[in-house]
Amino acid sequence: MGYSISWIAVRGRPKAEVLASLGLRDTGESDEANESPASGTELPTGWYVVFLSDLTHPFVAPATLQKLSEGCEVVGCQIEEHVMFSASFCYSNGRHDWRIIHESEKGLYNLELEGTVPSFVAEIHMAAQGEQDKEGKAARADHIFEVPLRAAERLCGYRHDRWKFDWGEPRFTKLAKNGRG
Repeated sequence: MGYSISWIAVRGRPKAEVLASLGLRDTGESDEANESPASGTELPTGWYVVFLSDLTHPFVAPATLQKLSEGCEVVGCQIEEHVMFSASFCYSNGRHDWRIIHESEKGLYNLELEGTVPSFVAEIHMAAQGEQDKEGKAARADHIFEVPLRAAERLCGYRHDRWKFDWGEPRFTKLAKNGRG
């Protein structure tokens, strides 16, 4: 088993506006293990996270992210562990700022950068590359896969595969489409 999900985190817009923009409502029902198609949580870091049980959910489409990011910042990830694909991205004020993509099918060291990525990404990449180099050709882990995930985490303080953080534990609730049970 492995993750095949995406998530987006929004800062600078109230939760109610984020949900309305996406056509969602908070059911108030706990979703501790992110088992519903969509769930959300407010972080004490000022971000609202929408967790999606779908790698290619329409909410992570560029047009949706551009619209959602008008007047705020959106950071997110797409993760498909079955093929060791990971990506992170940032949109702000209606524009695409950057994207980091790793596709192990294109090579263990594959890392594509689009736009102006934060300067700390180079440090994260060098550390991951060093770990990969230590393991050599017999590598059992894909350290470059971590680069997009660590970049997004560093910005918003959330990561999909962690349950405890310095700030506490995220408390996700199920999200539903507006007008439906």
